[in-house]
Amino acid sequence: MLNFVSTPIGNLNDISLRAIDVIKNSDYLYAEDTRNVKKLLNFINVRILCKSFHEHNEEKVTHNIVKQLNNGKVISVVSDAGTPSISDPGYRLITKCISENIKYTLIPGPSSVISAMVMSGLPSNRFAFYGFVPRKLSDKRKFFENLDKETKTSILFESSRRILDTLKNIQDLLKSDRRVSVCKEMTKIHENISRGTVSEIIKFMEENQNNIKGEMVIVIEGKIKKTTIPTINSRIKKEFLAKLSASDSAKLISLITGENKRDIYKKLIQS
Repeated sequence: MLNFVSTPIGNLNDISLRAIDVIKNSDYLYAEDTRNVKKLLNFINVRILCKSFHEHNEEKVTHNIVKQLNNGKVISVVSDAGTPSISDPGYRLITKCISENIKYTLIPGPSSVISAMVMSGLPSNRFAFYGFVPRKLSDKRKFFENLDKETKTSILFESSRRILDTLKNIQDLLKSDRRVSVCKEMTKIHENISRGTVSEIIKFMEENQNNIKGEMVIVIEGKIKKTTIPTINSRIKKEFLAKLSASDSAKLISLITGENKRDIYKKLIQS
């Protein structure tokens, strides 16, 4: 059996009882950074050997894990913080398990993506996760060009060393008045959420550079579509209403123009 186990993103008290039980009863434990996981293991008082599972050895370790699973072993993969395979190794192992019909499950728990979404105060009904910002200049430009078109709230990861550069890219390639939230130290004592326009956040960060530490989660407001009510002159109105009801006319015009049906309906029924 293979378990993907979510771990605390900061406060170790957020580890679930089920997660502790699964880790305790595993034959092997894998993590991206064994040093970070050792702190968690000491906290929950569990003694188990933890092996490395990261992007540089993912192919080899995936093969070893599958072999161990086929031999009836119980394997658990934990994230350094949050949920495994979300910008962490694990996806390749999942696809391998599916192809070989090996059972796996997720022990749910903390996620910095969801935490940042809630803490940001930005619309949470639709959002897109973009992972880490690319480092290559050409890839970075394309990355932000795609973000500029995104109408959903966007979530991305960034390190403290590159946070100001990334915010300035958002300011230059998106709009300086785009609302942004920068979340750091979530669930910890010094949790801090900065909210405002991107230009306001940059100013705040530049004035408080000594406090910029650790991994950060950036939440960006989606591009707001400008709604325009189509011009419906008396001739168009007369032609449509001569053959269709106001409701059916509004549906048809909305289908053709892509504009809001209710706005069109209001225009049609105005005397």
